Order: sequence, then C-alpha cells, then structure tokens
Amino acid sequence: MASKRRPCLVSCFLGILLNALIGGVCGAELSLKLEPSDIIAVQEQPLMLHCQVHGIPPITTQWRRNGLLLTQERHYTTFINGSLLIAHFQKTKSDGSSDEGDYECMAQNSFGRVVSRKARIQAA
Repeated sequence: MASKRRPCLVSCFLGILLNALIGGVCGAELSLKLEPSDIIAVQEQPLMLHCQVHGIPPITTQWRRNGLLLTQERHYTTFINGSLLIAHFQKTKSDGSSDEGDYECMAQNSFGRVVSRKARIQAA
C-alpha cells in the first residue's frame, strides 16, 4: 500500500511546487506593476509616461489620451516595457491639438485586459 501512495505523493508535491514556481514568476495572469503619474510637462521637451505590466506573454500595450487610442508615429513611441515617450511635448500643435490631457495605459493578453489609472498631463 505504501508503494501506491508514494508515486501519488511525489506527483502531487511536484504539481504544487510547479504551480508555486509559475505563480511566483508570473504573478497573476495580467496585472499592472507600475502606472503613469500626473506630470507638469515642459514645452518642446521629451516626456516619459511609465506603465509596466506583469503577466503571461504575449502582452500588448496601448495608450489612450482623453479616451482615444494613440497611434504609433514619430511623436509618440511605446516601448516594449509599456512606457510611452512623447518626443516633444506641445501644449498647442499646428493642427490645434495638444499633448495635454488624461493618459491611460491598456495592456492585454490571452487572459484579459487591464487599464491603468488616468494620469493628467498639463503644460508648465
């Protein structure tokens, strides 16, 4: 009888150990590790908004300003770690728009989506 229990105990122990290791490495399926903060920005200077997500890859990260998705262009760059770089902050652009506003980071993987707090960016 002891010989039948031993393989079961070993496999149960290995399962628990593997689950603990995977959980420790990945944390949750998807969670925010670092969220953007409110910033007073300087005209024509670069501005970095931080967002770090922890979870099971692959993870995609996008940013919204005032509820609208930002597109990848020279002015905005999203790094692989999730942070957003605004190359030259502008209070008023030539088309009348502005980099001022409420920014939020969204991350998604096969388990779901998380959205950061809104960070208010204002010109100095």
